[in-house]
Amino acid sequence: MNIGKHLLPILLALAGALTAAPNAQPAADPDLELSLLATGIREGMEMSIARDGRVFLAERPGKVKLWHPDRPDELTELIDLKSDTRREAGLMGIALDPNFEKNNWIYLQHTVPAMDDPSVYVHHLGRFTVGEKRIDRDSEKVLLKIRASAEKRIHEAGSIAFGPDGLLYLSVGDNQIRSEYLFSCKTSANSNDLRGKILRIRPTAKGGYTIPEGNLFPPGTPKTRPEIYIMGLRNPFRIHVDPQTGWLLWGENGPPNHWAPGTPLDKQKSIPLGYDEFNLAKRAGFYGYPLVIANQEPFTQYDPATKKTGPVINPKAPENRHPENTGIRNLPPSQPPLIWYAGLQKEFPELGNGGESAIAGPIYRHRQTYSAKLALPARYESCWFIGEYARGWVKAAKLDAQGTLQSIHPVLPPLRLGKPTNLKLGPQGRLHVLYYTKDDQGALVRIENKGAVKSAIAQALVHGLEQPPRDVKKSPLAKRGLQLMTKSDCLNCHQWTRPLVAPTFFEIAERYRDDKTAPKKLADKVLQGGVGEWGQIPMAPHPQHTAKEARAMVDTILFLNQLKK
Repeated sequence: MNIGKHLLPILLALAGALTAAPNAQPAADPDLELSLLATGIREGMEMSIARDGRVFLAERPGKVKLWHPDRPDELTELIDLKSDTRREAGLMGIALDPNFEKNNWIYLQHTVPAMDDPSVYVHHLGRFTVGEKRIDRDSEKVLLKIRASAEKRIHEAGSIAFGPDGLLYLSVGDNQIRSEYLFSCKTSANSNDLRGKILRIRPTAKGGYTIPEGNLFPPGTPKTRPEIYIMGLRNPFRIHVDPQTGWLLWGENGPPNHWAPGTPLDKQKSIPLGYDEFNLAKRAGFYGYPLVIANQEPFTQYDPATKKTGPVINPKAPENRHPENTGIRNLPPSQPPLIWYAGLQKEFPELGNGGESAIAGPIYRHRQTYSAKLALPARYESCWFIGEYARGWVKAAKLDAQGTLQSIHPVLPPLRLGKPTNLKLGPQGRLHVLYYTKDDQGALVRIENKGAVKSAIAQALVHGLEQPPRDVKKSPLAKRGLQLMTKSDCLNCHQWTRPLVAPTFFEIAERYRDDKTAPKKLADKVLQGGVGEWGQIPMAPHPQHTAKEARAMVDTILFLNQLKK
């Protein structure tokens, strides 16, 4: 475990003032800084923050750890559930009870093997009691069990949030194969299945739950589950409920660019691109997947028996015709997202280009009780903090009183700490960000209002990027590729000489120094992605680039061999 003896403040050079016009050149905000609270977090999924500033952290393998402001140099292990971590399962969600200070209850969404079938695991929504030094394993009350397939299935979500009325929200992924959207008709678009949904229940003191009014299907409706609040989701990875308005917020991890098996080539062009979404719901609803995506773009009907496509889905009257659908056929009208984006961004250029993995955070509500020396400035009022796991950034989406998007501005650039998985506001109006890595190097950081700190170590950690060699900048052979690399996501994983997530550019150049097939082979790898060449960390595909652009970037990397001669 590597936790600094002192908090490390880091200047946040914000790229935009929130009041700037969308096309204006943004100005830096000198009033924010970043404190590194803890490292040594393994596969951090979600956190929950108590009113006294304690941060409870959920690690996917099953441990809950505590960061305490009175003991900032250590993380305390509270419990190890030894979760079933096949595929994307594990300890995925954590939330303190709204009355935690009185009852010491904590809710965990964790996965256990099914005793009757090795190909199945079960997601438990359990309530535990936090003791003085540990979480009591025997105190668990299991509110809800959700069976899911463990064979070639992914997307488990598992985020937990409480609303201002004490209702508990739980996100559940579609538990389906990544590349075949049609299979989600059995879960996401199935009104009789809890997968691919956000559930809403009212926990009871005895460890059960009741169904509140206003869910999508009233209790007793045939072929439906009354727990469902939102349906038609693929992987609603992290969720939040705004305490002021009760709005439900989530990031939807959408599909890649794909189509149903057997779709004729001439039909493939009519199927929408894969999109991620940021959604805001004021009431129960159906959010489209896998029948509708993004800004109400419909998929085509497909019959798996005949392997033939049918008419385009009607977003206003979608039908789930899948033969394994056990729910209702005629679904509620599809609801649009607030923000939608693909790898090559057009609709929301502020989000940039690259991979997609939407992470929803909270809406900032400035309170008079916040310390002016610590809290984010009042100008962040009504900003929805959103993150991007694949691209590494955190941004602020300014909303009006009706929840309509006004603008999007940068808050936090990609850091060398990993990828953001969870954003939460603490009791003093400071934004906490949890960073994920597959080793023990994940981190917890906090954004606060303390003024400018411009130390060299601060700048290195925030900006963390080496400058390219001078000869690369000057060379006509390498200049074009360097420009493309800077605009793409290359520098999120690679640097020139210092190891980051992936091998350095100099290491790549050296390995392929005498390989005459390297230019084409590496360009194909840039476009298609892959895993195994340098270990098990996958390289994401980059379909937004042309073959010519990929070749230009590879030429820049291989040009480094000329500098070594």
